Amino acid sequence: MAVRHHRHRVFTGRLRRSLRTDRLNPCVPASDRAFSVVSLNLAKESDPTRIVDTISRVPRLCDADLFLFQEVMTGSPASSVAEEAARRLGYSAAFRAAAPNVSDQGLALVSRYSIEDVELMPLKACDLRIRGRNRFAMSATIQTPWGDVRVWNAHLDTRINAEERLEQLQPVIDEASRQSGPQLIGGDFNTNNLIWLGSIVPIPGGPSHGAAIRSAMKRHGFETPFHRNMNTYPAFRRHLDWIFVRELRSLAASVEPALFSDHNAIWARVRI
Repeated sequence: MAVRHHRHRVFTGRLRRSLRTDRLNPCVPASDRAFSVVSLNLAKESDPTRIVDTISRVPRLCDADLFLFQEVMTGSPASSVAEEAARRLGYSAAFRAAAPNVSDQGLALVSRYSIEDVELMPLKACDLRIRGRNRFAMSATIQTPWGDVRVWNAHLDTRINAEERLEQLQPVIDEASRQSGPQLIGGDFNTNNLIWLGSIVPIPGGPSHGAAIRSAMKRHGFETPFHRNMNTYPAFRRHLDWIFVRELRSLAASVEPALFSDHNAIWARVRI
């Protein structure tokens, strides 16, 4: 019996550590002109009930005003899993598939506020030799009570080097730089510290992809509350997911569990 209790305590401790919220700074109480945003790779989850249940069980997710989703499944010809989740949450949604007849690589915005002026932007096609994807970014205007925020959601390739990753994201940075007003760029950027040989063989110890993107963003006036490496991909403890803002003030940020996904969610609260 003692051994059984000991095993239970060990398992419970491991479970609590695996669900631990990684907070960068304390949550600032809700205030005027502030809203919260979440970026999360849905990992091709096909059941909107699991998505909504996870959101409802995590305090910072259930209070979020805007979600940037990647790897969104098309549930039916008329709807996606993100749109169905949005209906259950009472939110607005915008979804785009990666390409015709591709059902598991879509992007979506799910928002408490109205979504307007949705646009798509093709991103650089990288030769990955195997399992290549059609990469694109999705942008829209979120009409908050305190003014419009232009938002970009992107999902970059995995097996590319730092220079090529920045090239893939550069059209989003350039488009945002030509516009004025509050802006937010986020998504799954797949940043790592590897050198990829022929997009097949990973060599550890390469330059930080995250540092390269942070530097490029900063040159164009974008800041991120995720300055240090965070664990947004639990299997390998990597920092893949990002949120950057311009003409918005970061108030708080954290990494939150999302048990149906192979990613953690990232959460940020900003003020217009």
